[in-house]
Amino acid sequence: MGATATLASRAATVQPGSEATAEIRVRNSGTVIDQFTLEVLGEAAAWTIVEPAVIPLFPGAEAVAKIRFKPPKSPGVPARAIPYAVRIKSREDAKASMVEEGVVEVGAFYDTFAELIPRTAKGSSRARAQLALDNRGNVRINARLTAADPDRKLNFAITPPALIAEPGTASFAAIRLTPRQRFLTGPPRSSPYKVLVHQDGLPTISVDGSMLQEGLLPGWTLPVLIGLVALLLVGVILWFAVLRPTIQSAATAAVAPAAQAAQSSAAKAQAAAGNAAAAKAPSTGGGSGLATGANPFGGDPWADRLVGTSSITVPDGGGLSITDLVFENPSGRTGSLQLLRFNALKNTTQTLLTLRLENFRDLDFHFVTPVVFKPNDKLQLACGADPVADGASCDASVYYSGYFKNPPGS
Repeated sequence: MGATATLASRAATVQPGSEATAEIRVRNSGTVIDQFTLEVLGEAAAWTIVEPAVIPLFPGAEAVAKIRFKPPKSPGVPARAIPYAVRIKSREDAKASMVEEGVVEVGAFYDTFAELIPRTAKGSSRARAQLALDNRGNVRINARLTAADPDRKLNFAITPPALIAEPGTASFAAIRLTPRQRFLTGPPRSSPYKVLVHQDGLPTISVDGSMLQEGLLPGWTLPVLIGLVALLLVGVILWFAVLRPTIQSAATAAVAPAAQAAQSSAAKAQAAAGNAAAAKAPSTGGGSGLATGANPFGGDPWADRLVGTSSITVPDGGGLSITDLVFENPSGRTGSLQLLRFNALKNTTQTLLTLRLENFRDLDFHFVTPVVFKPNDKLQLACGADPVADGASCDASVYYSGYFKNPPGS
């Protein structure tokens, strides 16, 4: 091919979004009129043009074409030296071509955008947000993250604390917000804060956000609790004022006939037993009482009173069975009152009952199975704070009744 080409300068510099030019000189070194086509090759071809793209030349003539570099302001065009080439093709010799090479230096531009998602975070004891860092420039970004609030009401935890974003990409960091003071219930409280993006060699970016702090208990909790307490009070009032008296009245009415019948039967039986005992034997030295219950010794009805430290002994061939006890403390004394069973032959003492005098004025006991005293057993009463020392002055007593065979003095 009869052509030569020369770049006026093999290096050019251009800023994204602007334009730079270079020149290439083409000479027809052949012997015929020829037409030459100029074409840019390489990564820069997408944003580089040659004017004119077609040059007709007579033999020995030459012409100059301009190469225009117009890179867009986009992350897709990195800030670095980009090699390019211009290919010259002859119309007369289509199989032959030549290439001239150069380098264009693309400058750097920065376009960083930061955003909080969500801008208003909600929570009672903690809240979370996310910082999105978009690198819309054509160089890598190294950024360090900090956060602060003007009222010093929040604590912050940022993960990770630093971000790296390549051109045309986005990086993310999680931000945990914790209020320094909490409250149970009430209207939400808003606390503004800022996240600061510190870039190497560039101005700091400030992103505004806020935390809407809610109460630990939902807003509906207090009205519901008040309503439940009111319902509980209404239920208690209804129970004591209406339901309980009604139930008690119904229960009393239901058991009244049966209770009356039982009382009538018991009274008749007791009267019959008393009449039979009275017909069997007359009263003895201790007096006769209305005895009830079993009569294991075949004795006569008996009733008597023990006062202070008095006692009664069952003689040989006798027996005493007691079914009813009535204790009396007319002076309101304090101390102990004991009912004892003492056997002189065996020299043994058995405490049948121990009572505190200050707990009663009158107290009665009734037994289905009688308390039995055999021959030589002594029924004894011990009284006072110290029953041995105080018994002589104690006027507490016990009235007992049952059946006695061969009572003393009979």
